[in-house]
Amino acid sequence: MTQTGYFHLNLANNWPLFELHDIDISPVGDLVLHQAGGAFVERGTFRAGPFHLDSSKTPWFRLRVFAETLPANVHVQLFTFPLDDLTTSPPFSANANEPFAGQVGNLSWVAQPRDEMDVLIETDETQSLWIGGILRSDGTATPTLHQMRVDYGRDTYLKYLPEIYSEDDHSRDFLERFLSLEESVLGQLEETIFNLPRLFDPETSPEGSYPSWLNWLADWLAWDVNENWTTQQARRYLAQAFELYGKRGTIEGLRKYLKIYVGVEARIEEPSLIDTLWSLGHVSTLGYTTMLAPAHLGGAVLGATATLDQSNLVRGEDSGLALFEDVAHRFCVQIYCGELTRPGALADARAVLDREKPAHTVYHLCVIEPRMRVGSQARLGIDSIVGQEPVAQIGVPLDTATMLEHAEECRKEV
Repeated sequence: MTQTGYFHLNLANNWPLFELHDIDISPVGDLVLHQAGGAFVERGTFRAGPFHLDSSKTPWFRLRVFAETLPANVHVQLFTFPLDDLTTSPPFSANANEPFAGQVGNLSWVAQPRDEMDVLIETDETQSLWIGGILRSDGTATPTLHQMRVDYGRDTYLKYLPEIYSEDDHSRDFLERFLSLEESVLGQLEETIFNLPRLFDPETSPEGSYPSWLNWLADWLAWDVNENWTTQQARRYLAQAFELYGKRGTIEGLRKYLKIYVGVEARIEEPSLIDTLWSLGHVSTLGYTTMLAPAHLGGAVLGATATLDQSNLVRGEDSGLALFEDVAHRFCVQIYCGELTRPGALADARAVLDREKPAHTVYHLCVIEPRMRVGSQARLGIDSIVGQEPVAQIGVPLDTATMLEHAEECRKEV
């Protein structure tokens, strides 16, 4: 069976075996016309080769050029020259009117149709292949050639047809070339289908001006892409979206959302988890480790709490719930002011909390500033900062230099 395969001619932004005249290699590895004085030269030429696999003969089949869409008044013409001798070079005169004129024996360059980027190499098996090209411009633009690919062996649509179509060599040759015309049109579609999985991968989904595939992917997941993110951040966060959706409404989820969209490391506390009722026989500090109950344990009690507009009826299974109604379904979010450096960061934090918190809950957003607030902000190393060089304040009233606030502040609604 004839060996089939392909190879590329642009290797790591280099074009080995290419002889370039008035053609440059751009910083990203593209072939472009040389530019002088703000204008492109009108013509550039190249000759490349010899390309060969080994000392045996190779059935050259197809040459494809991957390039930008040609601007108006810009043209490319390709030439091919298969040779059976690795030591002989085909004629080439870069500055001549016809750079690819001349012969080697009875062989000559085969000129391909102008601006055709996908051509068949009409030849029998040979040891080597040479490729030539002419790039033309009116001086205002240039062709931009990204890559070239040479296919060898005839891996065509003929393999999908019944074997009877391959029995006669003459008919096989004609049919392969005829099918190659269809393959050149449908090949790009096949490549698109082959690359379809990368469109749905956040790490490889193409970006660009909106709407890009990366934006479409974010829209399908209902994931808000923040304009302050870099492309790599957008890809990384989008890849975490499905996992993060499973943590919505939880403390861990809120922390991650605030980290992703605002860039802060928030502390989130639920007063109902740390507040306890005042009781005898325990170490209790009113307003710090304990609180006075806002209601009676048993609800309305005849002769005790059954006062008009000051009592409530509860079911037996709900006994005691009223004692925590002022802290139930409430949480406090604490953010260091030093992390809110970006304009609008605090407003963004509120927007994230409004969007992601459970609907039945309320929150208090507390910005931790470099000062000690006894009863509310006074945990050294956590939410209180002791300055290295305190500034002396003479004659400043206590209620100005030091803020004494009750712990209830962190349980108020915003």
